[in-house]
Amino acid sequence: MSFAGEDREYVAAVADALASLGLRVFYDSFEQANLWGKDLYTQLAGIYQQRSRFCVVFMSKHYQSKLWTNHERSNAQARALLEHDEYILPVRIDDTEVPGIRATTGYINKAGVTAEQLAMLIRSKVLGFA
Repeated sequence: MSFAGEDREYVAAVADALASLGLRVFYDSFEQANLWGKDLYTQLAGIYQQRSRFCVVFMSKHYQSKLWTNHERSNAQARALLEHDEYILPVRIDDTEVPGIRATTGYINKAGVTAEQLAMLIRSKVLGFA
């Protein structure tokens, strides 16, 4: 999951719901010990470009202006360019346009779903029910 710190409360609830459903999720708070001391620039590039099955991007005014979220997104976009499958799964927190995420890409609107409902939608996508 790629998100701005200002949006953490909702994202944390989604991460917890996904974990309770038995799904592995890359969420920074779950990975503190693992990431400790590592070169985050390289680690995050590998996670978003190679090691994730999907990348859920929580788009907001905060997301589009942050250094680290731009790094995560650019690596996810590099992967999406090479694969012709859905990889980036956008969640709109507000109406901010995020560079590289086309307006024609299907998204989930946070205003319409609880964290638990979003977790179920992600689970359906991961398991191939979507």
